[in-house]
Order: sequence, then C-alpha cells, then structure tokens
Amino acid sequence: EGVLSYGFLKGMDDLHSFDTNPIYWLLHESIYMDGPSDQGSRWAAHRIGKGSKRGLALNPRQEASALDPSEALLDESTPVFFNGEMVYPWMSEDYDQLQGLGECAEILAEKNDWGRLYDLDALQDTSVPCAALISYEDIYVEREFSEETARLLGDKCVVWITNEFQHSGLRDCPKKVFETLLAMSKGESGVPS
Repeated sequence: EGVLSYGFLKGMDDLHSFDTNPIYWLLHESIYMDGPSDQGSRWAAHRIGKGSKRGLALNPRQEASALDPSEALLDESTPVFFNGEMVYPWMSEDYDQLQGLGECAEILAEKNDWGRLYDLDALQDTSVPCAALISYEDIYVEREFSEETARLLGDKCVVWITNEFQHSGLRDCPKKVFETLLAMSKGESGVPS
C-alpha cells in the first residue's frame, strides 16, 4: 500500500526514455526561449524546485525522506508537485546516453540571445485554413494559452476543445484525431460534440 509498482514506474520511464532520445533532454528548455533575454533558461525547473521537499524525484541524491511519496502523500496540508516534462542538470550524470552532453547542455542553459520563436505579425489572421485540438485539462499546456493562439490565427483556425483527449491525444488515437482535424480544417465537418 502506498508504493508505486515497478510496472508503473517502468512504464513511465519508457515514455520519457533518454536512452533513445537524448536530444529531448539537451534541447528541452531551449525550445521555450522566445527571443533575447537577460538570462538563459538556466535549468528553470531545477531552480524553481530546488529545496522543495514536496516535489518528487527532483534529484535522486536528495535524502530519501525528501523523495518518499508515501510520506509526502500522507500530509494533506500541502500539495505534492509532480514532475512532468522537466529536465535537470544532474541527468547528464545519471543517464548513460546523456553522459558527455553536460557541458553542451550548460552552454545552452546559459545562452540568452535566442531568436524569436514565432513572427506574431505573420501568424495573425492567417489565410491558411487550420484546426487545433485543445484539451480542457492538458497537464502541459494551459488551455487559455492555446485559445489565445487560436484567436491570434483568426477565423481560419477552427478549434476543437474537449476532455476526450489529453496532451497525448495524437499518440493515443492518431487516426481519429488527425482525420477529425483535417476534415475540420477543410470545412468538411464541424467541431465534434
């Protein structure tokens, strides 16, 4: 009771394998750098979670009590903050396929002269028909941010807001999601209800 099974943990680990996808770790925080700033990403998740005993698996070298999920879950007065798609500097030492990439990752983490990710003027009121799936309770993307982007794109962007799929909707049900979005973008079908 209160212990996550090996099968569950292994399944979660396989979903985010750095053994076969080291570039995910290397570039993950860089993809959020939108234009020049006074500082780089500097391992944002690591900095924010540092010292938090409520975050699970912030660093496997922390005291065991800081990472004990059963202990953390028993205290109902403070929420437990799970890690999602976050990456940490110590991973270059712990994952075989990331060893040797630490110095490069540090350079990227300090880089502060990134270009803009998107040309908002070019995207505004696009003439290109498009469709988007927005999940009400996506654990990685705030629904409001997606809706704001859809509004920027204008009337040619048709939006399907649903709880039927989460962040992994395209992976979980690729045929249905892709065919629905394609039909919506072509005006061949309305938004599913």
